[in-house]
Amino acid sequence: MEIVIEIVGELIFELLFEGAIEASKNKKLPVFLRMVLILLVTLFTIAVIGLVLYTGIILLKKHLIAGILIISIGMLLLISAFRKFRQIYLT
Repeated sequence: MEIVIEIVGELIFELLFEGAIEASKNKKLPVFLRMVLILLVTLFTIAVIGLVLYTGIILLKKHLIAGILIISIGMLLLISAFRKFRQIYLT
């Protein structure tokens, strides 16, 4: 039962997140609404990447290799998020 709830929750969240990204690219929506959507998507992405990096820093104290691995994943997420943002909104 827990798996079903997790899958449904993930599906709903993915639809909302992808919908916000697509709506923020739509030129027919008012600029204010598009800016709010861009801000929300950006803040959420920064928060998730920040938590990954924070987890890696905390993990460095107990498990050096695992901490370095998690920080590396966080940095890759940061780079890919920056590239995706530039691709979607700045071109």
